[in-house]
Amino acid sequence: MALINEVFPDYASALAACGPGYGNPDIADVIAYKTALPADPRQFAPEQALNSIVAVGIVAAEISSRPLTVLDFGGGCGFHYFRIAPTIRIPLRWAIVETPIMAERAVKISQGRFQVFTDIAAAAAALGRIDLVHASSSIPYVPEPLATLSELTALRPRYLALLRFPVWGKARLVGMQTSALSENGIGPMPPFIADRLIACPITFINFDDVMNVFSEYEIALTLVSPSGTYQIRGQRVDGINVIFRRKEGEYDTGTVTP
Repeated sequence: MALINEVFPDYASALAACGPGYGNPDIADVIAYKTALPADPRQFAPEQALNSIVAVGIVAAEISSRPLTVLDFGGGCGFHYFRIAPTIRIPLRWAIVETPIMAERAVKISQGRFQVFTDIAAAAAALGRIDLVHASSSIPYVPEPLATLSELTALRPRYLALLRFPVWGKARLVGMQTSALSENGIGPMPPFIADRLIACPITFINFDDVMNVFSEYEIALTLVSPSGTYQIRGQRVDGINVIFRRKEGEYDTGTVTP
């Protein structure tokens, strides 16, 4: 469970106290190293993978005549892609949106299997029609979560998977999340980086405000998310996975123009 013991008046103040935050190059190196390791299919898949497999599986059941297009916001170095592709085995056109430092690592790991961008608009333009926006434990870490969600829903994807997301019922709160560097990503630490505590800003927004952003969507599925659970000054904040589907009755599942 992620711990938040300090709160701040705004994101800028929290970032100043955290140092580089998510832009820390060691975080990017750790995630890149772990992502590049082959997954053992004999081991139980972590929740972070299962959530994504379920989301893509739901979309794939509806769209089967062409490659499925996914905009993976905050997708690291491709963890979700590498867990989904060999499991569901469908044609995918996958675009990750990440920070510049993480995107640099992700490009090296992708080897052409997915595209990597540093802004939403560029990823959306490359994909064309978007079947799924995938956001796993990424929205709370941006400076303006509601604005980012609004930008993503404005793309009018058929589905949007909001995964490992905290259900906060109070006014907006900005905190500092401290964790071990080794807790970032799934797998062992790289031998060339020493484990230590790191800090990142995180913003909790009232879940009613989140739901207002999804006025054109209905909920297709809701699941509990243990890995999306936080503790703020001793108060438990549960995490959930919500897969939203656009309310429109008909959806064109035909060919996408790259």
